[in-house]
Amino acid sequence: MKKIFTILSIAAVSLVSAQNLTVNPSFEAGLAPWAAGTTASYTAPTIATTGAHTGNNSAVYNAATATTGFYQNVPVTEGKTYVISFWYKSSGDDTDSRLWSVYKNAANGAVYTTATTEEDPFRTNNGYLPSASVWTQKTVEMPAGTGAVSLDVAFRVYNGGTASFDDIMAYEKGTMAVSDLSKSKFSLVRNTVVGETIAFAKTADIQIINAAGQVVKAAKVTEGSTLNVASLAKGVYIVTGSVNGEKVAQKVIKN
Repeated sequence: MKKIFTILSIAAVSLVSAQNLTVNPSFEAGLAPWAAGTTASYTAPTIATTGAHTGNNSAVYNAATATTGFYQNVPVTEGKTYVISFWYKSSGDDTDSRLWSVYKNAANGAVYTTATTEEDPFRTNNGYLPSASVWTQKTVEMPAGTGAVSLDVAFRVYNGGTASFDDIMAYEKGTMAVSDLSKSKFSLVRNTVVGETIAFAKTADIQIINAAGQVVKAAKVTEGSTLNVASLAKGVYIVTGSVNGEKVAQKVIKN
């Protein structure tokens, strides 16, 4: 409850928003700039147009015939801590998919922050994503080691595995922008008490932040559209975005 009050008090006078470093995080614009890799033999996922976590699209590997994967490289600053958060579904025996991300230096060499892969959350602690038949969120964080200038936000799927990915975010922890928005004349959402969907009054790139300060959804919405939030737990959230160049934050209560 204390966390909820903290977020609400911030929202009353300011915007708290984390910049998602990934481009096209929900695959609504197709695959690019996500690409097959980082190994040359890997193949790109299929863009599925039904059954997404949010929006219309998700990235899918159906019954992979070999180890494969996809990634996007984003800029980072050494010494800063970054968060990777995403939604996934994965079939099989708990060995079919994993997060396999790594920091890179200016020469595109790997920068490892931990002594072993078993301690590396960006490499699933040398494990796999648990099998999940419904959309499941995974969130991990790790500091960027000395010399790191970028991060490969990468995923792997293994022979025989079927896995889907959606709403992928990578953002810096602890340096969220705060700006005074108490006098904003714009509204992002049509109703502040919502059920399974949020209706939007403006076209914007939005983020939804939970009571713990975590970005739980990011999407591009249009005026008059709705966004499915059925997977979110009941509670208080902050919806942030930019309207006509002005940053806007609104509290919504999900019943």
